[in-house]
Amino acid sequence: MFSEKIPKLGQTLALRLTIWYAAIFAVSSVLAFAFAYALIAAFVAERTDEDMQEDIGEFATMFRQEGMGRVRKEIALDTQGKEAEKVFFRLWSSDGRQLAASELSAWPDLASVPEKALRNIDDGGAAASNTLKLPSREDRVRTVIGSLGPGITLEIGQSLEDDEEFLAEILRGFLLTLSVVLVFGGPIGWFMARRALRGVKEVTRTANEIAEGALDRRVPVGSQGDELDHLARTFNTMLDRIEALILGMRDMSDNLAHDLRSPLARIRASAEMSLSNIEANAGRESLAVNTIEECDRLLAMLNTTLDIAEADSGAAKLNLSRVDLAEIVLTASELFQTFAEDNRISLVTSVPEHCHMQGDRQRLQRVIANLLDNAFKYTPVGGQVRIALTEQGGRVSLTIEDTGIGIAADDLPRIFQRFYRCDRSRSQRGIGLGLNLALAFVRAHGGDITATSTQGVGSVFTVVLSQSPGGSPQPSQRSWARSEKVYAGT
Repeated sequence: MFSEKIPKLGQTLALRLTIWYAAIFAVSSVLAFAFAYALIAAFVAERTDEDMQEDIGEFATMFRQEGMGRVRKEIALDTQGKEAEKVFFRLWSSDGRQLAASELSAWPDLASVPEKALRNIDDGGAAASNTLKLPSREDRVRTVIGSLGPGITLEIGQSLEDDEEFLAEILRGFLLTLSVVLVFGGPIGWFMARRALRGVKEVTRTANEIAEGALDRRVPVGSQGDELDHLARTFNTMLDRIEALILGMRDMSDNLAHDLRSPLARIRASAEMSLSNIEANAGRESLAVNTIEECDRLLAMLNTTLDIAEADSGAAKLNLSRVDLAEIVLTASELFQTFAEDNRISLVTSVPEHCHMQGDRQRLQRVIANLLDNAFKYTPVGGQVRIALTEQGGRVSLTIEDTGIGIAADDLPRIFQRFYRCDRSRSQRGIGLGLNLALAFVRAHGGDITATSTQGVGSVFTVVLSQSPGGSPQPSQRSWARSEKVYAGT
């Protein structure tokens, strides 16, 4: 009895997927935030510089229109109260003298003369910006130096405390959001992983039920059309194939038992008859003949079964050589000529003068013989069997057509199965292995056999083979003569 073994939590694929999803999401989120944070910080710094440069431009205009007094008055207005702790102004001459300044008590560590103030700066232009870290202040300071006019330079400094608090709020908000996502993302990821793997659980459950003997169980197929639905359909197709093989094995066993029982019963009956009249030489001779015939039949059945199994498994080694398939067909036709004449069946052959290919001569002979035997077996007196061989594009096609009793539509898909016989009463000779053996040998050559049939009209079997197994067939440019022979039954 098989039972589903429940893995430990740490061994489940759902947990591993959840951890991987959470880790990948966390890393992706951190990288995305770092990129966004860098963009925001650059935007804030650029905006701060632009604001201070605009201020320098306004002061330059003010200086040109109203003079130094108006500039000093505006500086005093802009640094009233607590604003003096957030911003400062200093005016410099070209020789490094400080002309004016705002309240600098909150900025004790400023350099006495900034080097950039001594540069010759064009009127209204911004010379440079810089970020300072003053020992007496916790926040950083951003400074911009620009020209108000000839020989006059203005230095503006602004605390970055507000910008840093803004960026810190963004950072705290992200960390809070990431924490919430990780707290709730784990259970959600677990739920999604379990839901995604539900189809796998269905496959596992169905496999366990089949292992316990429920061969008719199938995996439910969803309507999403995703990979799991494709897996379920593929799994169900495999199960259908396995079930068909098992049923085929059962049918084969039943048929084999039926076919073996009759010859064994005849052997036993012959032996009993011989024992009842042990003095009769004729009885002993008949017993020996019957025993040999039935044993040969059983051996032929077993050998054919082994040949089919070897060919189907791919273990059969073909003795490939250059053979003339036209000559093999004509030889087989001549062998069946006597049978055709005895049963008044017309045998018509239509083959080219030569048809060379790479193949196993002995196995190809058995293929043709089995197909001809099958055609003659079910063709009534006065009927016709026709053999046609053609070649085109590197492939050869052998067609065997008869005007026999035909095959029922229900039987046609199963005629190549082992031991399958359309004759339910098994009154006809044979063991139901001829067509299966022919198909196995043809497929070993890389070809195939197809069959069409109409009851009361006849059947057509077509064998297609490559003239160069393992290679790509090339169109044949060779012209050849056709020969046609008719063996009319008397």
